[in-house]
Amino acid sequence: MLFIYAVPQKKSITNTTETQAFYLIDTSRSYINWQNYHKGNLKFKDGYVQLSQQEINDAQFTIAMNKIHDLDIDNKLLKGTLENVLKSADFFNVGVFPEAKFELHAIQKTKKDNYRFTGDFILFRNGICHNFTGNVRYKKDSLYLDTDYIHIDRTDWGIYYLSAKNPNPKDEEESYVVGDTIRIDVHIACYKKE
Repeated sequence: MLFIYAVPQKKSITNTTETQAFYLIDTSRSYINWQNYHKGNLKFKDGYVQLSQQEINDAQFTIAMNKIHDLDIDNKLLKGTLENVLKSADFFNVGVFPEAKFELHAIQKTKKDNYRFTGDFILFRNGICHNFTGNVRYKKDSLYLDTDYIHIDRTDWGIYYLSAKNPNPKDEEESYVVGDTIRIDVHIACYKKE
């Protein structure tokens, strides 16, 4: 993978009287949709969103890469085969790297409930900074965050298997190519920690 790491800026709170709120992710209701040639989803392991003065100032989420699922193949054998390939060392290598992370570095409100986010997607311990837009809503003691489509390039993290860019393809790759761009959209539900 491309080894670019965006160093997070230090977040400091100088006024101890600031109104703060802390939300924990509800992993049972949160997920990431992914689409390339096939489509599926990923689940979260944990995460949080922190607010100061009723604005988000910090967020971090851990993604359970060993829970990657395909949703468009009906045949159980073919579905299992694809999921095993995605988990293998050729793709996401979940045996060595069972988790990925997202760390928020900046957020800017663009209009009511809509924001532009900047943060690192960290895979194989290598963070690559992305900008994307999304919506944040509050309902009673819950927070909901839904992103627009985010496009990431798997080769940025060095995942070249079945890529047209692969400098050293295996024999089985010569007649089969999978696109490099993965489209994701993220849906997070959080509950307020008292």
